[in-house]
Amino acid sequence: MLLVTYMTAIPGKYTEAIRAFKNPKIPKGIQIIEFLGTFGEYDAVIVFEAKDEENAAEFIVQFGEVATPKTLVAFPVEKFKWTK
Repeated sequence: MLLVTYMTAIPGKYTEAIRAFKNPKIPKGIQIIEFLGTFGEYDAVIVFEAKDEENAAEFIVQFGEVATPKTLVAFPVEKFKWTK
């Protein structure tokens, strides 16, 4: 499954968040496609693949002490079934 996570550093934890973003623990079953630093509402965006929801949660939970993550399931627009 393909996922996109947006993260905002918790106030006062910016340095720790950047450290965590630069050195993530990547569990077996996770493949990072892109891990980007951003300017604006979010401080980082991760596009990654996980074998299932449990595996995705295992990966994302590591950022919870330094950032507020929001994760979305993603899929190619060509696979949208509700439009032609």
